[in-house]
Amino acid sequence: MPGTFFTRDEAADPESAEELLRRSYGDVSFGSDVRTSGLTYLEELRGDERMLLGRHRFGGDLSLSFDLPFIAVGLARGRYRWRSGGDEGDLAAAPALFQPETGAHGVMDHAGVTVVAFDVRALARTARAQFGDEVGALEFVSASSVSAHAARHWRAVHDHAWRQVAAGAFDHPLQRASLFRQLAVATLETFPLAGDHEARRTTVAARAAAFKRAVAYIDEHASLPITADDIALAAGTSVPELTRAFDMHLPFAPLDYLRSVRLNAAYRDLIDPQGDDDAPPTVADVAARWGFPDEATFGRLYRERFGVAPEVQLRRSVG
Repeated sequence: MPGTFFTRDEAADPESAEELLRRSYGDVSFGSDVRTSGLTYLEELRGDERMLLGRHRFGGDLSLSFDLPFIAVGLARGRYRWRSGGDEGDLAAAPALFQPETGAHGVMDHAGVTVVAFDVRALARTARAQFGDEVGALEFVSASSVSAHAARHWRAVHDHAWRQVAAGAFDHPLQRASLFRQLAVATLETFPLAGDHEARRTTVAARAAAFKRAVAYIDEHASLPITADDIALAAGTSVPELTRAFDMHLPFAPLDYLRSVRLNAAYRDLIDPQGDDDAPPTVADVAARWGFPDEATFGRLYRERFGVAPEVQLRRSVG
């Protein structure tokens, strides 16, 4: 899945549809039934080096076999029965996970299918960030979810992600990184990994709690000279564990979040300047107040964030 891309293709016959699927999903073969019954097909794909998001509409009934080069989770509208290894299920009822070197078979009838596919190395990196040393080689032991509740959670994250995509999130690197994390973490929580499941659940819960405490501490103390050590202590964890906790939830580190909170506060000060004795503050005053000792660096970060220089914003505010 190299680069960042978007494609939309259609096919009016089984052979062309099969070729389109092979181009994106590797080893895909239709059953002989579709050769006589006919098929129309529509696909939309978007992706980068870490993930692929696909929407597929099959206008006909068919069976197919596939062995994917990446880890993928699918959902369907309409009839889509699947079988992989010793597992089987209905893709319209619950998501299913398919991984390399584990062939699968599907039977569908006029189905709409969405696919979330992950580069194996990218998903393994997220697993290490989420679970630490508890994860070795990334291997799922079942194509089915660990519970009905987990399946509903994955579907909710999936639906939310597609709404973000529809709003243009995939076109922006930070939002795209957040999409990847949301979907990757939901997948790791929904489908059973080999190894110590209880240790992983404990690790996830602890990191989620530490993340919430850290965010609350940063939001409340951003005006003070706090450090990564202060944040970790307030969150009840170590700095490395705090970094892993943030990596589970956001596309940036704890100090990056602190800087973002401070930039937002500086923005509020510049659009509503309140100086001593009715004299408005200077840009240097605001920068120093929010922990930016270098005015040039503050100006660059402010322009990148808000699209306007801080001195211009201040002039507009004071009239």
